[in-house]
Amino acid sequence: MRRYWFKLTDEHYNDLGVFIPDGSKAAAVKKAKQWMKDNGVKKALLVANSLRTDNLLDVIDIEIN
Repeated sequence: MRRYWFKLTDEHYNDLGVFIPDGSKAAAVKKAKQWMKDNGVKKALLVANSLRTDNLLDVIDIEIN
């Protein structure tokens, strides 16, 4: 069941304009890491929002080496 929608942002919460499909957090993190690697972004925040209520549910800090 798709319960979340995601937005990838920089550390100041500016949207990076990445399409991340609705779905699970694990799949979104994987997609975000791949996009970051492809685009040379070392640190970002993955913001998870509820599809039902549109409320912010989680902010996941992602850093790649």
